[in-house]
Amino acid sequence: MNNFYILTFNNTHEAMKAESACLSSQIKVIMMPTPTYITKSCGISLRVGKGDFEGLKELISDNKITYKGVFELNENILKQVEL
Repeated sequence: MNNFYILTFNNTHEAMKAESACLSSQIKVIMMPTPTYITKSCGISLRVGKGDFEGLKELISDNKITYKGVFELNENILKQVEL
């Protein structure tokens, strides 16, 4: 089943910093290539499971993560999410 979020970034530095912040907070993320149909900026994104999304939102609200966009893939339907 495809149910997860994709967090995109403006550059690789932001992606790596976000991955580190997530892992330090015990939020499970997987670094993955950014699908080109989402954006053509940074080639690296983070994949976050639905169970870890609330923790991710908390890191974002605490300004520990700078991101470009958040997308939800749910049953093979992709949509951008506003936080």
